Amino acid sequence: MNGPLGLEHPLVTSRNLDALAERYRALGFAPTRKGLHPWGTGTQLVLFPDNFIELMGIENRSLIDHASPDGFRFGRFIANFLDRREGISMIALRSENAKADLAKVSRRGVANRGLVDFHRDVVLPDGSKDQAVVTLAMLIADEAQLSHFICQQHRPEFVWVRDWMHHPNGADAIVSVTYAAMRPDEVRPRFAGIWGDRALTDINGGFRVATAGGEFLVLNHPTAAARFAPTPLPEGCRDAPCAIAIAVHVPDLDRVQRILSTNAVPFRRNAALVCVPPSHAGNVILEFAR
Repeated sequence: MNGPLGLEHPLVTSRNLDALAERYRALGFAPTRKGLHPWGTGTQLVLFPDNFIELMGIENRSLIDHASPDGFRFGRFIANFLDRREGISMIALRSENAKADLAKVSRRGVANRGLVDFHRDVVLPDGSKDQAVVTLAMLIADEAQLSHFICQQHRPEFVWVRDWMHHPNGADAIVSVTYAAMRPDEVRPRFAGIWGDRALTDINGGFRVATAGGEFLVLNHPTAAARFAPTPLPEGCRDAPCAIAIAVHVPDLDRVQRILSTNAVPFRRNAALVCVPPSHAGNVILEFAR
């Protein structure tokens, strides 16, 4: 089970949320219906039992400067990201107590932009309505694309709804997110500050970060390019350190291949995985792995 500060959900952010959700349906996922945040962003979730992918876009620009009591403007952060590029804008980390987990990372020197509390309306599979209640602790980095937030779901039963976790491609978990950085050692203190030095392990071309909900790989550009070749890296990924790829677990690669072929989605396959290029996954490399 995912635990404190585990990889919970990357935000795949697009200038057109509806089109992004259609592309993920073509990949064999079943995104939830669109929900709205009080700061103008829209959201659709690709849910797995222990983590998920959040598809996000701006639905109401008049609300993007709505600020939390601590002054953080989530919608403006997303809008500024989209002014630069599409792709993974932030990554959420699992929490049962956002204030306690924020205190833990603060003691390790990680700066934050305060807490954000909000409600989001949900329509359940039986048609009834309720609200998800969430507390976020914003770990905003100087390099914006290295930003994370601690995420406490106060009513997880209105997020992890069993009927929303059935995907035609069989995907059931995020197993890793990969970052690319010109010089991984320069961003290492960021990851050590959140997860502690013992969570980090040196690997060829960078380092690995173990969390309760999956791992992060932080690679230099040549290593990242070689790892995913011939699939190109996402557009804009060389401008600053950023997340470039999501790997999800599937039980059957043949099933994935059939879905992608039927929907005319480009991919490459080897014995261990199927890889979809950024052009068809929201400026993110998406890997299906056994």
